[in-house]
Formats: sequence, structure tokens, C-alpha cells
Amino acid sequence: MRYAKFLLSVVLILFCFFTNSQCLAVTILPDLSELGIVAKVFGGINILGNAPDYEWWYGCSPTAAGMMMGYYDLNGYQGLSYDNLIPGGQAELSSFGHPGALANQAIASPEHIADFWKGYGQSGDPLASGRTRPDDFNCLADFMGTSQDDVGNTDGSTIFFLYNDGRKLTAEKEFDLGIAQFSGLYGIGEYLQYCGYNYVPGSLYIQYTDNLGLPYGFSFQDYKNEIDSGRVVMINVEGHSMFGYGYDDATQTVYLHDTWWEGQDSMIWGGSYYGLPMIGVVCFTPTGGSQQNPPVPLPPAIFLFASGLLGLVGLGRKGLKS
Repeated sequence: MRYAKFLLSVVLILFCFFTNSQCLAVTILPDLSELGIVAKVFGGINILGNAPDYEWWYGCSPTAAGMMMGYYDLNGYQGLSYDNLIPGGQAELSSFGHPGALANQAIASPEHIADFWKGYGQSGDPLASGRTRPDDFNCLADFMGTSQDDVGNTDGSTIFFLYNDGRKLTAEKEFDLGIAQFSGLYGIGEYLQYCGYNYVPGSLYIQYTDNLGLPYGFSFQDYKNEIDSGRVVMINVEGHSMFGYGYDDATQTVYLHDTWWEGQDSMIWGGSYYGLPMIGVVCFTPTGGSQQNPPVPLPPAIFLFASGLLGLVGLGRKGLKS
């Protein structure tokens, strides 16, 4: 049996091998301060395959969220397809050197750029596309409020809110508190719905990480649980958002794509990334996917070998002004 397990591991490894800026705005709502809200595989290595690597595109937070969408577009989740999360075709694995990538359209569309972009850190929305907002919103940066004067964001910035004691803040709670129209988190949920999907109630949340000494916090074990469940995570460091898709348990290393340059990078959990300290995460569990096409049958010998071991919330869009 031990030999059989070893062979199965080799088969799985070969299968996986061959099939395979500053922009986070943090603020405070004085009228919510009394609520404590601030706007501001075990024992090994697990790196999820087909993890997109997208170049910064009009905001690091929508770009990081775009990599999350691209991951589920390419890989699905729990046997269901989410192939419209990057509309128009299959998500690219990389957008570096490819400004016309479908992923870029999903992150910040030409209409978004015409309406909200003047230059990094600038304000004064051109509103040049002729769209009716928010009815014609069509990309993550639209729904997340990125670069939009209406919600207090200069070009390239996105607002996230967090509980100052480190508890999870869900999209549903943001809606109840009346801060949804300002929130990048809530906008991720709106984009999922725009694409025809949704998220498991309570699963779309933002949380400080446990390195900050708060009563609560998202831990490295929590992060491993997400990756082991086939879910990717947005990693927030001070002023920047990145895409987490793997870990090394022995060293508490997080493997990530950072939007700045192409290729796998990493940081130690609770540490810093190029001087930017880790502060939080964004997570969600997609739902509403469609049945995927049947998988390609395995060769009979491998199938028999493997089978012998198998026993062993609808929310509304942002009410922004036109």
C-alpha cells in the first residue's frame, strides 16, 4: 500500500506539472467609530496551479481581484465552471506585455478608464464615456469604486473597511451599515453578480491578519485552509493588494503575484513585502457556477490504480451619482 501511494503521488505530480503602486486606501467614518469599524496541505507545500499573473492595471486592488476571478475562470471551483468571470473568452495566465488582455477589460474597462482616470493620484473624473452610472458598470474597478471621486478615491486608489478589533467584516454587514457604496469589498460581490454568479453568504469578507496584536485576526492556518480548499486569497500589505495562491508550511511562506512584476514571489506570514507590512486579507467562496464539461478519461490502468485508493445574498449595485 505504501508503494501504491508513492506511485499515485508521482502520477498526481506529473499530472499537475503537465496541466498546468500604492493603491489601498484606508479611511475612517466618524459616525461608525462607536461600532469599532475602521475604514482603513498541513505540514507541506501547497501551490495552486493555473494561478494568473496580471500586471498592474489602473489599480492594484482590482488587479488582485482580477487574478482571483481569473483563477476561478480557468479552474472552476468544486467541479463547477465559472468561465464568465473573465467575459469574452478564457482568462489569460499572464497579462504582462499584453494590454489588450481580456483580463484587463475585466479589471478596468476602456469605459472605466475614460470615466475615471486622469493620472495616478489625481482627482477630477473626466466622465467621458457617456455611460449611465452605475447601470453601465462593466468591470471590477467600476464596482469597487476605484479612482472614483464620488466615493473619495483618487486615481488608482480603492477603499476597504475593517473592524479595528480584527473581526471579519462581511459584505452583508457593510450593506446593513450603509457603507457598501464606498467599499471595494462589496464591489467584488457586485462584480460576481454582474457576471452571473454569487458568493456563499458570509464568505465575502475582509479581516486584519493576526500579526497586528488585535483580539482577533486571520491566521496562517486560516490562509492554509483557504488554499487547501482550492480558494485563492487577496493579500493586503500597507498600501498595496496582491494575490495569494500557495504556501510552504515549514517556513510560513506565502506564495503570491504582486502586480508589479511577472513571476512567483513570496513573503513570510505576518512580515513585510518590500518594506510594506502585512495587514489583512480578502476572501470569498464563489457559488452559482455551471456544470463543467466531463473530464478527459484517464487511461484504464491509471484509473483502476487510482480507484483502488479512493476507498482508503442578492445585493444591489452602488447607488453612485451620475
